[in-house]
Amino acid sequence: MGRVLYVLFAASLGFGVVYSAACGSPSVKASDNLEGGSGTNISNQDSGSGKDEPPGFPPACSDADPAKMVPNPLVDIPEGTFTMGCNPAVDQECKPDEDPPHSVHVSSFTIDKFEVTLAQYLACVKDAKCTFPKCEWDPCKNPDHPMACIVFGQAKSYCDFVGKRLATEAEWEYAARGTDGRKYPWGNEALDCAHANFLDCGGGPTPVGSKPAGASPFGLFDMAGNAVEFTSDLYSATYYQGSPNDNPTGPTEGEAYVGRGGGFLSEGVWQRASARDFYEPWYSRVSMGFRCAK
Repeated sequence: MGRVLYVLFAASLGFGVVYSAACGSPSVKASDNLEGGSGTNISNQDSGSGKDEPPGFPPACSDADPAKMVPNPLVDIPEGTFTMGCNPAVDQECKPDEDPPHSVHVSSFTIDKFEVTLAQYLACVKDAKCTFPKCEWDPCKNPDHPMACIVFGQAKSYCDFVGKRLATEAEWEYAARGTDGRKYPWGNEALDCAHANFLDCGGGPTPVGSKPAGASPFGLFDMAGNAVEFTSDLYSATYYQGSPNDNPTGPTEGEAYVGRGGGFLSEGVWQRASARDFYEPWYSRVSMGFRCAK
């Protein structure tokens, strides 16, 4: 479908589209403004890819159940100190970028109980604060599915819209595993489809919160599986070798952002609470999503 047809379809549903191209280096700094803006094409403005990309897919419906569009409830995470990184005592799948395990203090914060859903993201689109994702989506048919096919800037824009932000990598890991060094959010019990929606489960995304057996110590759902989640930190494979011990926020420069938690297309090794992956600012995928913090 060409750009003109995209715009016509969007207009028929009552959505405005502003299309713009951008160019530049894919390298980004922590201080870069990557939140996009009202009605703008975030994937172009923030990717730095220099690609003339289409503006994304408008939703299959213009309205969803209002109750489903309400932002996620927040869970209070108390101040605490935990060991960040792979715990070789319970995990034989450690990767080099998860070493060395190190003590990290995190101040109290709040974080979404669930991943952001299609219906919730629709509310941001309707208010012209978020732009269309890069794949087809139906917030009426699948209101509770995790929002996916978004780039980093789109995730950040939604969190801004609801008065929140993306979690740091340290906050995310602390919220996912607590203080006992567990391998998975639910503990050290083996990974299976009762705990997480991952590659071996052979399906697509499921409604958020569908795997209560996989909840984290703080009662957060889908911290493993369903959708990979953007964090606010830039990625460095060697960051743990000299990262601060108090509220680390990642390196100041890099080419990609940290993704956590694995998704429904991710192998089991990525479902571990300490597993780190990285995604360029313009990257989107059917299993790439997010949750917000505050």
